[in-house]
Amino acid sequence: MPPHVSVMQPERYRRLAEAYLEERPDDTRGAAMAVWRAYLVERRAWMREHGVRRHVDGRDTLGTPRPPYAWVRETFGTPPLREPW
Repeated sequence: MPPHVSVMQPERYRRLAEAYLEERPDDTRGAAMAVWRAYLVERRAWMREHGVRRHVDGRDTLGTPRPPYAWVRETFGTPPLREPW
C-alpha cells in the first residue's frame, strides 16, 4: 500500500484547503474536514481498485485518522477551533 494511502499527507490536498479558505477564511474546521474527506475518498478508491478489505472479521484493520486541524492552523494561520463541536 503506498504511503499516501496508508498515512494521511495533508500537504497533498493543500490546494483544496486553500480554495476552501478563500471562501471562508476563518473556518479551520471546514478546511480540515475538506482535506480529511478528500483523503478518505482517495484511500477508499485505491482500496476498492486493489481489492483491499478494510474490515476483517468485523474489525477495522486500518483505522481512520483524525481531520488535520493542527495542520490547517499552522499552515494557514487560521484561528483555533471553537466549541461546541
